[in-house]
Amino acid sequence: MNHVLIIDSDLSTCKEIKYSLQDNLTDVYYTQLIEEAVHMLQKESYSLVIMDACLSQYGGTVLIQQIRQMNPLPILALSETASTADKVAALKCGADDFLNKPYDLEECLARAQALMRRYTQLNHITGRNYALVSHGNLMLDTARRQVTVGNEKVILTKKEYDLLLYFIKNRNRVLTFEQIYNAVWKEEYPLDNSTIFYHVGNLRKKIKVDWIESVYGIGYRIHGIN
Repeated sequence: MNHVLIIDSDLSTCKEIKYSLQDNLTDVYYTQLIEEAVHMLQKESYSLVIMDACLSQYGGTVLIQQIRQMNPLPILALSETASTADKVAALKCGADDFLNKPYDLEECLARAQALMRRYTQLNHITGRNYALVSHGNLMLDTARRQVTVGNEKVILTKKEYDLLLYFIKNRNRVLTFEQIYNAVWKEEYPLDNSTIFYHVGNLRKKIKVDWIESVYGIGYRIHGIN
């Protein structure tokens, strides 16, 4: 199943592409807000982003760069006002294709499907499923079980990695010691939290972040990143 994210301040553009591209093999989502788009990209894996290259809040090229740092998924940029220089800038920042508005809908859909097809073929050839989960400047590559903070790789044990992934997937929730132990160790909760304390302590030292909060007598909570 392909998942497509449309990012455009024009609601009619979002709906037109969504209802034309969506079928039994493709789910399409859209947002008009950059902050929401970043949050959606952090939580889910997508096969394609279709976005306005001239989003007004802080510039489409900045968002393209941010997406490219998060994930190698293809980006189809759209614009009604872009100059040749704007198009070149978007492509240099990481966009894979560019289409002027007003566009021919059939051409837009054909370009989108071609980008998804190449992306799917790349995953098949390399044997990789590019699934990245991020929280602030921390990134988990779930295909290779690798963790980076900023530009630095962090070496974690298997349990530390599993613990971190569980925390991030359940961010902004209070997780009890029992929930954590059952999910990460997959064993019956022993009523002794020393193992959890030990691994969380090591995790904090290695990733050097301040968003793992201890909830006294209950467990932990991962704060969201503003």
